[in-house]
Amino acid sequence: MIVGIISSLIGFSEGVVVGTALIAFITILDIVPRLAQLTNTEKYIRVYEYTMIISGVSMVLIDILDISFNISSIGVGITGLFMGLYVGLFASALTEITNVIPIIVKTFNLYGYEKYVFYALIFGKVMGSFLYWFYIVS
Repeated sequence: MIVGIISSLIGFSEGVVVGTALIAFITILDIVPRLAQLTNTEKYIRVYEYTMIISGVSMVLIDILDISFNISSIGVGITGLFMGLYVGLFASALTEITNVIPIIVKTFNLYGYEKYVFYALIFGKVMGSFLYWFYIVS
């Protein structure tokens, strides 16, 4: 009984530390405001924040309660597409913040083509997620 309580407290503490580190990372790098700026949706920044909170809590509850869904291959594809869009936009905002895109543009002399580099990053992330969901999960 005592071991179970201690293990639960340790697991909870680890989750709090990891969650806090993730939120600190997102906050320090201003990923959400930058993502809103890149997509010209600054007026919906609260929607971004609430979506991240609701998604995080939902995924934790689904994992803890061991909830599963029976969906078709089309449903898996649509889920993969949306997850790929999220990961692609998140990764693109992160690379923009850490100045990866300007370095790529300068290195390969792609001045004037920055948005295509940005779209290529997004497309690659979306396709990777899409292929993962279609060929590995389903």
